[in-house]
Amino acid sequence: MLSRFLKLLRPRGPVRLTESVSIGMAAHGNSATTRQALEALFASATGNFELILVDDKSPDDTLDVYFEARKWHANTRIYSFTRNLEYCESVNAILSHASGGRIIFLSNDILAAPAYLRRILAAAAANPDCGIVRGCSNFVDNRSAAHNVPIGSCETREAYFDIADEIAVRHRDSPLLDDRFLVGDAFLVSRALIHRIGTFDTRFLGYYGDVDFSLRARIAGFRTVLDRSAFAYHMQDANFAYLPEDERARKLARRYERLGAALGEFVHKYGIALTQASVHDLPLEELAGATFDPALHYVAPRDYSQYLLR
Repeated sequence: MLSRFLKLLRPRGPVRLTESVSIGMAAHGNSATTRQALEALFASATGNFELILVDDKSPDDTLDVYFEARKWHANTRIYSFTRNLEYCESVNAILSHASGGRIIFLSNDILAAPAYLRRILAAAAANPDCGIVRGCSNFVDNRSAAHNVPIGSCETREAYFDIADEIAVRHRDSPLLDDRFLVGDAFLVSRALIHRIGTFDTRFLGYYGDVDFSLRARIAGFRTVLDRSAFAYHMQDANFAYLPEDERARKLARRYERLGAALGEFVHKYGIALTQASVHDLPLEELAGATFDPALHYVAPRDYSQYLLR
């Protein structure tokens, strides 16, 4: 009965987006998951939105998947790094070259539903003081009950579309929740925020660039918020599970090593004392009250056109 009711509430078909919206996706390997994410996007969005795809020196056929996507969606640009530059550079290639007034970043293991796009774009349009808007998911690596929504089996596209619809209805009147820090697997950024604070700080390689970006947004006077009505399905561990066991172990070891190094870089940048090695122990409320200093809080967009594939 509930499923039938939700289908009546669901606007028919994908969201129609104009070129005022830019959507970016980045990947390093795992082309099968990237294909699923792009298929979900094309099932959820239509129109002449700008699509920016970044290949972070993938060792597989990720570029072939991107070329197929460009055949499907004409307003697509592909950037291909000549070496593995990591997460922050991948995000920056999107933020630096996107032309839309609203820019949505999706990791290659995030499956966007029409309801997710509608709700997150509506929240941004209705709240111009919000520089960053993100939604909830079945898995967000921040231990937050508000962000992490337990769900049942989700084996088909229709299943997670229905879940996104149900959550959109459940929380359509819920207020936006101000976030302490951004978890950067899927989020929307306003053009006004990029004008003010620029892009990600690339002194952070794979981690803490999102935390730093959201902190700088707050220092600059923007809200960073969670919209609980916008649900995107996360294929948890998809970027680990496809690897052979020994390679998974090496990747996990690199992750912990880089997490520690990135936390140390964050502590050094902001000159804070930290006794516990966790993002949850950072004095973010105190830091957010600082006066905006362009030398510390602005990172100029870079030109990545050398990596653009014609």
